[in-house]
Amino acid sequence: MSGTGDYILGVIGLVAVVLSMAIAGRTARRAALPGWTGTPALLADAILAVGILVLVSELLGLVGLLDGVVLVAACLIVGGGALRLEPMLIRAGARVAHWGKDGGPDERVAPRASRVELAVAVLIALVVAAQWAGPTLLALDRGIYGGDSLWYHLPLAAHIAQTGSDTGLLYTDPLYLNWFYPQVSELLHAGGLLLFGNDFLSPLLNMAWLGLALYAGWCIGRPYGSGATGLAAVASVMAANLLFSRQPGNANNDVVAIALFLSAVALLVNARWPPARAEPPFGALLVAGLAAGLALGTKLTVVPPVLALTLGVIWISGLGHRLRAAGTWIGGMAVGGGYWYARNLIVSGNPFPWQSIGPIHHAEALQGRHPYAIVHYGTDTGVWGRYFTPALHERLGELWPAYLALAVIAVLLVIWRGGRMERMLALVALVSAIAYLLTPLGASGPEGMPVGFRLNIRYLAPALVLALTLLSIPPPFAGRQRVWRLGSRERIWRLLTLSIFAVLVVVSAGAIGAIDTDRIPGTAALALTVVALPVLLVFLARRGLPPVPLAGIGLAALIALGIFGRFAQDHYLDERYSSTAPDYPKTEQPAVELGQGLGAAYDWARGTRDLRIGLSGTMGALFQYGLWGEDSSNDVRYVGERGPRGS
Repeated sequence: MSGTGDYILGVIGLVAVVLSMAIAGRTARRAALPGWTGTPALLADAILAVGILVLVSELLGLVGLLDGVVLVAACLIVGGGALRLEPMLIRAGARVAHWGKDGGPDERVAPRASRVELAVAVLIALVVAAQWAGPTLLALDRGIYGGDSLWYHLPLAAHIAQTGSDTGLLYTDPLYLNWFYPQVSELLHAGGLLLFGNDFLSPLLNMAWLGLALYAGWCIGRPYGSGATGLAAVASVMAANLLFSRQPGNANNDVVAIALFLSAVALLVNARWPPARAEPPFGALLVAGLAAGLALGTKLTVVPPVLALTLGVIWISGLGHRLRAAGTWIGGMAVGGGYWYARNLIVSGNPFPWQSIGPIHHAEALQGRHPYAIVHYGTDTGVWGRYFTPALHERLGELWPAYLALAVIAVLLVIWRGGRMERMLALVALVSAIAYLLTPLGASGPEGMPVGFRLNIRYLAPALVLALTLLSIPPPFAGRQRVWRLGSRERIWRLLTLSIFAVLVVVSAGAIGAIDTDRIPGTAALALTVVALPVLLVFLARRGLPPVPLAGIGLAALIALGIFGRFAQDHYLDERYSSTAPDYPKTEQPAVELGQGLGAAYDWARGTRDLRIGLSGTMGALFQYGLWGEDSSNDVRYVGERGPRGS
């Protein structure tokens, strides 16, 4: 059991890391994007802060020094150095980011959103945050029981925290090659383990990523005066079972990759792009490339969208500047996510060990899934009626045809009349959707029985959410970037699309009905923390509230959250993976396995630490995390014969 002293030290360490990275991120943004203000600047600050934290953690893990105290110290050094060297870094960064061009490109000017649209956006965000709060609080009541979280997300995080290294491989099972997956999100979960000595933060992290995704949606619509529509478009996907069923209260990282991918898009559309033959905004390319790289370092499902976006960015950069633009973008990507693919190359001789690349063979593994693509059943009406249509209804709700139709309409309209940036993004969404149809596991399962389609529709989410956010662009879809002067036609478009997405959130996704009314106090607290508190602080800052009282409000909120967090942690550790926990799984997965003996094994493991535990069989592989103990200190390994190339 974690004591109050340990918890206080964990909170102090967390605050030190967050503040240090915030300072470093702001300094880096002022160097790369001088002149940026408002919401896009805050988004760039956040991406750079996350990128610097990931880079610091990767470097410490590379030399086996990833420890809680060392991590805090390293972050303080980086943050303090950024604060002290800020003037020099800004001057040097401006020269590098803009290749010596005086001033450099600024952010795009955008019209203000109306108060009605702002209120609707905040309300939609609160509804979705309250919806996601239910599963999050459920996980705090009993522990994380999500399949992929138990199988490899949390074991990989625990292994990193336990060894202090991110170079070693944790063999989770003989069926797949999960240990080669990019692990940015697992690295951040490991950081929480190191700071608190337990995984108390893990159920909460995806709430923060939800907030970033919604904020990125606002920023995508901002240059067109449609920030509320952009946010609502993202919310309509986040509220659907497509993501709601597996992301909140879990360590699954689809929402992480989507939030980072959308952030890259948002940073690109908020940069002021000059005429086609002039120098592109290299600073924005660098930061957006970092966001895309972080997404690539999180989940393989965003590889097609990120590669399509890479080609698109190079294409719109214009003749004479494409080589520099490619170098800037790819450099940012390499910093954000290249580490894991370089590690794979060193260990396996292949950056993508799941796939043979010419003469470079893939690592061997048993196959537990039949890798059929959706196009394999393109004309099979029987499969569509038995599997595809019911799964789409389950994952996107009763109005699932509206989701797909709106995405297609958005892509076609923007390709027809959009500017070069907008057309490029529409093509990225289109290429990503086609890649989804060709993905081998999109319709996995025995021939004629694509049972994996239902779960793997989430692979479509990056393309779907990008296409839907394009509806935030009002007609006439101008062929060049301009300052939108919002006439009656634009206002009608904004209100119409905002209303459509609000209907999808409320009716098709059923977000209001999905709010857990049995946990109203906690639900309200989480939703207000994720949405209302940041909005309030930004509102007060824009109203001219001096920094001292603004910091006082933030400090008071932080203290209140810290006190509430201590009670929540106590309750969490009391019932985590215990058969006496409220809402112990009795109908949903893994209820069957718990009844067959897994539950007794979890109860036993709660009282253990620093043990070496061997696993075999499917149950041991797929539900192993509960055996790592209360503080995740048990060394849990699957028993098997190691083969070549990291197999």
